[in-house]
Amino acid sequence: MENVQRLDCPVCGGKGTFVITSHQIDIPYFGPVLETTMICEKCNFRRSDVFPLEVREPKKYILKIESERDLNKRVVRSSSAYIQIPELGVEIKPGPLAEGFVSNVEGVLNRVDNILQTLIRWAETEEQKKKAEELRERIKKLKEGKEEATLILIDPLGHSAIIGEGVEEEILSEEEVEKLKEGIVIMDLDKDKEKEKE
Repeated sequence: MENVQRLDCPVCGGKGTFVITSHQIDIPYFGPVLETTMICEKCNFRRSDVFPLEVREPKKYILKIESERDLNKRVVRSSSAYIQIPELGVEIKPGPLAEGFVSNVEGVLNRVDNILQTLIRWAETEEQKKKAEELRERIKKLKEGKEEATLILIDPLGHSAIIGEGVEEEILSEEEVEKLKEGIVIMDLDKDKEKEKE
């Protein structure tokens, strides 16, 4: 069932232009998630995220991308997840504007490719452009099954996963979780209550 709300945009102030759409989907081998998209029809602000509706453990997922078949493996990425492709030097960290999505490995590679295209347009030097073009070529080879790499997805809140055969899963230690949470904004309402009691 889809739920749609219209509000005033918190970014541009447009009256009734901020549309929040959320719907529940069931992802095989992961469970039910709430997918939410927020779009302002006036200023084009856009934000999306994915929230699992079941409690999950903080995990790290590792997938060796070795063939074109691996491109079809499902990826559920919440805004709290880190994405790494070490062979390409890619690391996407969570942050206030990080987006969650449900896609596949090829979709993740396409997102990285889109970022590289933007970097090429904004590059200040020819060396930066050349490096980005080289990475785009390597992504193309990955998608054609001519190169191998590792996709790593780490989520200290447990809201993300790579789903499919050949995916390694590791439960994160408490120390790893605390270290990773340093870059994530989390509202802990219980802490505020504790401070009020003092």
